[in-house]
Order: sequence, then structure tokens, then C-alpha cells
Amino acid sequence: MNVKEFFEEQKNKVQKAFNASYEDAIRMKNSVTNYVGIQKKKISSDINNYVESFKESGRKVTDTWSYLPTEEPGAVMENPDVVLSVPAIITRHGYTCETHTVLSQGYLINVHRIPYPRSGGKISKKTVLLHHGLFGSSADWILNGPDKALGYVLADAGYDVWMSNIRGNKYCKEHVSLKSDSKSFWNFSWHDVALHDVPAIIDYILRNKGEGTTINYIGHSMGTTILFAMLTLRPEYNEILKSGIALAPVAFFTDLKSPLKSLAPIASNVAYVKMLYGSHDFLPKDSVLGRMISSCGFDIMDSMVCKNVIFYICGYNEKQFDKNLLPVFLANLGTGTSWKTAVHFAQEVIADGKFQQFDYGSNNQRVYGTDTPPTYDLTKITLPISLFWAQNDLLSSEKDVKLLYEKLPSTAQIYKVPDPEFNHLDYLWAIDAPRLVNEEVINTLNRVYSEA
Repeated sequence: MNVKEFFEEQKNKVQKAFNASYEDAIRMKNSVTNYVGIQKKKISSDINNYVESFKESGRKVTDTWSYLPTEEPGAVMENPDVVLSVPAIITRHGYTCETHTVLSQGYLINVHRIPYPRSGGKISKKTVLLHHGLFGSSADWILNGPDKALGYVLADAGYDVWMSNIRGNKYCKEHVSLKSDSKSFWNFSWHDVALHDVPAIIDYILRNKGEGTTINYIGHSMGTTILFAMLTLRPEYNEILKSGIALAPVAFFTDLKSPLKSLAPIASNVAYVKMLYGSHDFLPKDSVLGRMISSCGFDIMDSMVCKNVIFYICGYNEKQFDKNLLPVFLANLGTGTSWKTAVHFAQEVIADGKFQQFDYGSNNQRVYGTDTPPTYDLTKITLPISLFWAQNDLLSSEKDVKLLYEKLPSTAQIYKVPDPEFNHLDYLWAIDAPRLVNEEVINTLNRVYSEA
């Protein structure tokens, strides 16, 4: 075989091998294509079967459940105000609500605002700042509903209504640096609120609303204590505020008639033990009393027990009691305060008629430079203040209110609620609150502006 024949033979072998590989590749490609096609058909068939099956099961489900509007048993809340927040309750009743956050000593204080009547209109320069009592919140001023609750009544009367919250309650559980379960977070009493928080809120309102704004302060129970303390600690606010209204004023406890009087001497010891075990907030929802409050619902027996406990502490008044409002009230009671706040009030009870700052005992010298805590100097108060009191109020007695009245300036006014059974909490929830309290509050504010 010559060289030419040799190379020709090799070329034929290479060509043959190439053709064989190409045919194998084509056969493989066809095989893969056939496999993919079969799988596509199988998947398509499975999907179609699933869809048809789902359609059939859907037709069966539609017989018992539908996207169409329907009346579902048990879906509607018996009283939404039991579970809704303050802004939600206000909005539900057709009013506008705003939430403003004020920074004070690192605490983020949420203030709820009803800027104008339910019917709308311009925001008035006439402003009212409402402050709740112990265990309360801004909810106190709206629980009685439109036409009765003072927050709504004032808004409908043309006032710009701001409702504060105390640090530590459910609307003020935040601090810019402190953990809410720390001792440092809860180391405050109403003294600190009077010295720092309320002035910060007033300043915020004035900055927000601008020139020509006038602010009237209305407090209930502890809210009045804060007012009196603030006007002595920060006397410049006597000139900044327009007037003050104190509902169930609390400054002196020389004639406390409530059974809580018997608990005052042991309050400090109880607080010490509680804080020793890491409980720094007073009456949290998971405490024994907190759970009892939470259990008070629409059930008749629960309501009777809870109602009588409240009457026992605050004064009995069945006539002004709306049993349907009890679950709403209790749902918002005990929203959080500090042991120090409760102990400060207990100290006032055993302070021999003194309205004084927190008693640190053996540490008074280090804190105040004196063996006893300083008293709040009520002679520094020059703001026109109206005191509202009730004969059956076991926490704010006639004797103590009149003692306070005598220490206030000559511009002070005093008003006795014309119902001999009216108690400490009736200011917030009484059936006849519009006639017994609200009308006089409006009249008092009208006089303030007419005399200006």
C-alpha cells in the first residue's frame, strides 16, 4: 500500500467514526426531546387534574363558606371600646384623633388630641390639657362616650383637647435608652411628672400651635396633685397657663375615708419586697389584682363583685353606675404606674397633713439636705383654680378640699357636685355627668375667657 492509499484509508475511517458519533448524538437528542415531551404532557395532565379537583372541592366548600358578605356568629364585638386603643375609640365615634410624642427626661410621652368638634371646623386657640388620675390614662376622658365624656364634650364646645398620659402606662412604655423592665425606668413618682413631663407637654403645645394659644389644665385626682406640685416647683407656669380645674382634688389626706387608708403604713414595705423580686411597676396586668380586674367582664356575678370593690374604695353610688361601661373602664384601669408613685401617695396619708415631696427616710439629708422632705409651697400658686368636690368621695373629702381651698389664692373657686352620692370615679363615668359636672366645667371656662 502506497502512501496515498494509506491516507485515503485513514480519512475514510475518521469520516466513518464522525458519522457514527453524529448519528449517536442525533439519536440521543431525539431521545431527550421525546422524554421532555412526555414529561410535559404528564405535568400538564397532573396540573389539569389538580385544577379540576380543586374546582370540585371549591364548589363543595362554597356551600358552607363564601367570600360574599355574611353574618358570622360571634364575629362582632359586644363593645369594641373594651379592646380598642384611645385613638381607635375616638376615631370610631367620628372624631379626629392625633397622637403627639413628647420627649421628657428620655421618656416618650404620647399625648392624644381631639383638635376640633365631630362636625369639623378650624382648630381653636383655646386649648385644654387633660391629665388622668392614678392607674388611669387618656382613655379616662372618653370612656363615657360622646355627649357624656368630658374629652368629647370639650371638643364639641370648640376647644382643642389634649389628653396626656403618665410615663409607664400602656401609652408611654418607651424610653430612648432605658429598658422598660429596669428599675431605672420605673424610678419616678408624680413629683417627676409635675417637674418635667407636664411642663414639657405644655411647651410642646405652645410650639405646635403658635402665638395666641391659651392652655387650660384640667386634672382628675392624681392629675390635680400634679398640677399643684408643678405650680410650686415651676411657678413660671402660673403665668403660662390660663386656668386650672381640679376634679376630685388631692393634696391633703387628713380625712381620708377610703379603706385604702389602712394600707398606707405598709405600702413602703410591700413595695420594697416587690421590687426586691424585680416587680417595679405597680398593679401590672399579670398581678393578682390585675388578673381580677381583667376577669371582670359582662358576666353579671363578675360585674357585681368588681363594682362593689370599686364602690368600697371610692364611694357607693348605684344610681350613677352604668354596668355596661364597667368592662370598658376596667379594661383601661391599671395601665401601669410605678411603685414609687403609689408609695408617694401612701406617704401623704401618714404625713400629718403635709403636702410634701418623696420621703427617702435616712437618705433625706443626701437628697434634700434636711432630715424631712420639703413641702410643696402652695403660696407660690397664683393661677386661677376651680376645685370640684363631692360629698361621697372617699378619697377627696370635704375637709381636705376646704383645707386646700384656704391655702390657694383668693381667685380660687369651689364647686360642690349637686349629688350627695357622687363618688371619686363618677367624674369619669356617671350617667348624669353632663348635668352634674360637664356643664359647670364649660361654664367655668366661659367665665375665664369672659373675664380676660
